[in-house]
Amino acid sequence: VARHYKMTVRNYISFTFFALLTLTTTYGQRTQDKKSYTLAHIKNLYRQINGYKNYKTKIIEDAEEFLGHGTDNGGNLTGYYKGDSLKKVIEWVGLSNKVIQNEYYFDNDKLIFVFSTESRYRFNDTTQGFDYTKLDNVFKGRYYFDNGKLIDTLFNDTEHTTTKKQDAAEFLTSSKDYLKLLKTKRK
Repeated sequence: VARHYKMTVRNYISFTFFALLTLTTTYGQRTQDKKSYTLAHIKNLYRQINGYKNYKTKIIEDAEEFLGHGTDNGGNLTGYYKGDSLKKVIEWVGLSNKVIQNEYYFDNDKLIFVFSTESRYRFNDTTQGFDYTKLDNVFKGRYYFDNGKLIDTLFNDTEHTTTKKQDAAEFLTSSKDYLKLLKTKRK
């Protein structure tokens, strides 16, 4: 009887372990499948938005109007409308040593993707100043959003991996502000 009992306990433990492993793997796979599907959907929308050529645009050329302050080399904000729907916003900011450009992509007024780039002006050793005709790309980042939450990122550097949550929060806030601002300026 004791031997039969040991076998039953061992079988029970094995069965429980196998069941937990199966459930965990299945749940993880479903989560991964949902994320993969969502990313594929976002990439498809991104291609559609960039492929469309008949947008009506609204441009704000005063950086103070959309940033709340001026910049050394200016800035502008361009909204791309398909009918009444804002599909894309390009934020261009010129600083003394670099240019930052963020492209915001929307689906039903919800942020789905941001493509962010940063380029630095080359420093000229002879003149001891920046050469404003030459830019070197130093950063490219892709931020994917679903229902107001960051779900994935892709960077060409490691520096931004530590700030991705903060960056995403700023992109979400800016996107809402830009939606409102461009809507009021469009009327």
